[in-house]
Amino acid sequence: MPPRTTPFQSKHCLEFGLEIVSRDQHGNPMVRCNFCTFEGCDKVEITEGGTRKRKSRVDVKYFTKPFTPLNYRSHLNGQHKESWEAYQQMSTSAKKEYFNDKISSTNTLHVHMDLTSDSIEYTIKAPIVDTIIGGLFFNAEAIQEEDCDDAGEDAASAASKKINKLAKQKNNAMLLFKQGERASNGAASYTVVIKNTMRYQLAIDHVGAGMSFKQTALAIGHAKNRAQVPKLAGINDLIVGQYVRVQVAVALQRIGDMLNNDKQVWAFSLAGDGSTHRGQSFFDLRLRLYWHGRLLNLHLVALPMFDCHTAENMFNMIVKLLDALFPKWRAKLIGVSSDGENTMTGRHRGLVTRLVAAAEYNVMRVWCAPHQIDIIAKKCADRIDGGTWIKFAYSYTVYLRAQFNLIIEMGAKCPKKTNRWVHLGNVLKFLKENRRRLMTHTEEDRPDMLPSDAWWTVTYAIAPAIDAINIAFAQLQNRSLLMAQQESHIIALVATISTMFDLELIDRVDAVAEEHENFVRFETMRIRTDHLIILIEDQGSMARDCFLRLDVADKATVLKQIVAYAETLVIELQGVRAERDDSNLPREQDAPPVLPGQLVGLRPAHFIRNVLDPHRERILRFWSDVDIDEVEENHRQLVAAYNNDPILRRTIDEHDNSATFDDAWDVAPHQWLHLRAFCGGLATIFPNTTSVESDFSILKWEMDPNRTDLMHLSLEGIFQAKQRVVLQ
Repeated sequence: MPPRTTPFQSKHCLEFGLEIVSRDQHGNPMVRCNFCTFEGCDKVEITEGGTRKRKSRVDVKYFTKPFTPLNYRSHLNGQHKESWEAYQQMSTSAKKEYFNDKISSTNTLHVHMDLTSDSIEYTIKAPIVDTIIGGLFFNAEAIQEEDCDDAGEDAASAASKKINKLAKQKNNAMLLFKQGERASNGAASYTVVIKNTMRYQLAIDHVGAGMSFKQTALAIGHAKNRAQVPKLAGINDLIVGQYVRVQVAVALQRIGDMLNNDKQVWAFSLAGDGSTHRGQSFFDLRLRLYWHGRLLNLHLVALPMFDCHTAENMFNMIVKLLDALFPKWRAKLIGVSSDGENTMTGRHRGLVTRLVAAAEYNVMRVWCAPHQIDIIAKKCADRIDGGTWIKFAYSYTVYLRAQFNLIIEMGAKCPKKTNRWVHLGNVLKFLKENRRRLMTHTEEDRPDMLPSDAWWTVTYAIAPAIDAINIAFAQLQNRSLLMAQQESHIIALVATISTMFDLELIDRVDAVAEEHENFVRFETMRIRTDHLIILIEDQGSMARDCFLRLDVADKATVLKQIVAYAETLVIELQGVRAERDDSNLPREQDAPPVLPGQLVGLRPAHFIRNVLDPHRERILRFWSDVDIDEVEENHRQLVAAYNNDPILRRTIDEHDNSATFDDAWDVAPHQWLHLRAFCGGLATIFPNTTSVESDFSILKWEMDPNRTDLMHLSLEGIFQAKQRVVLQ
């Protein structure tokens, strides 16, 4: 029997309180219930023996085909009974004015809170509480072993105090969780009861916005006084801390439930790295998964590391975490991303190697491409003039940062050059923009520190390349970036630098020939001399004058240095490859296509053989044969629609390399859902670890000098508070 496609009748807008909010590419409307929008749904109680089996809705109802009065009445009678009965008795003119003076309920605070209930009860699986909350965040044995290595009574006493403090923190944290009833399968669980729903939700919202626990308590207290809401009374920073620690368990339980949904999540990926802050090491782990049409990049956990930072210890810690969170993780893990540190990527006993070996199916290894580019960019800069150029840049910035009178006069301070590549670009930008004032001051104060004309010429010549690299860094830090998009950005960067310097490959015939005066060559490439001079003059009259003041020998040396820098940079960047093989060498196979614009270029036979078949065995663990058939059929439908529908074809073609997975597939949000879910699993692979670096920035911000005693569990609660809305 064919599906019903009853069209929408405009008269129903007034009759049933509806509103057309959008149309798809075929002109089919999406209709919204105005009662949901402006009044919210009826609050109902679920009582034993009652006819009502479900709690009231908290979202807005949208209607799509078939548009039948039966569907409208069913929703209105079930969710807006009193308002609907009153609305039906109104005149036509009254119905037209009914919603005019109302404020959307989604713009009010109360829509986010169930004011009819004073408590929330969360059920948390026992392994999450026992293994993760009570185990991994409180490792007293490791701390004792570490501290007692130092000889002497003072060291032993300090270790004892630390252990006692940690034990007390653990006991207080575990008191929040009460042993619950065992499930029908015998699984143990804990329950957490929040006795004040509004206060809890507001506290998590404020902490997620960046407030400290004391600031959160004060803000809620002010809200209580201003809004005259008695439910908000009695909160302090200790209660906020308890709420935040509960949020860790709630969030981990939510993530575990998402991973356990086989229809939505057939694959997921991990990205992780370690860092030390204020004497404490942490391992941050992020998770990427597909969920109801969206690609989610989630913070999983930032665990304190008490043992030595060996690959074995980190592996054991992660396995313990994943086993407690989601025991089937070995079958669904499809990608692991890390930086290039040996502990992480060692081909024999590195962390990534161990995780790949533990997985049941093939796992893609990824070495963070921005880390590779960072290494290359710094190496190329270090080679300029045998290292003299970068050493002087560093010493000159140190000198300028110590000139306090100059800083006060200019109202600006020279940026600090660090090991991060992007900081060098900021330093050079500052030096170029303030060159006249800096040169005047240096000549008066320390003539021996004056940068030479040769140094300035090189600086001006390579500055555009450094700017291009920094722009690429910014593009690669997009949390929605896909593997294929990252590769395209790197290719574009190589093309930009090659064009910028007008690099030419030297023919084999000319390889042994002596250098021609019209070219400056280095190894396998060359640049026309006049093009190099134009490149320098493009940077302004200052760059031109610095170059013209050089003698003939210095000019030749400077031009040679610029060519060597450009050639080395381009050749090294061409070798950047995020995908790695089992030996941690560049993987030849490209990332699989996951966007509609990529899939329409594949014949169905090639899609099945090259994209679907490599993952068929894994998918059949969680999907049926019918689901797999639907994936194949969806691809054929997508290709046919692209070829036959000019509007769809134009929309897909308009998506450039920066389009996100969500935006690219939203060209037809209700079509090809099986294909979208399959590609969503493939798209979860992290192209880099920049989001992990972002987590460490948050960690260092939260653990400031005034919060050195912040519990590790509370710190994790801050992370989870920031993504509570995403998890909901």
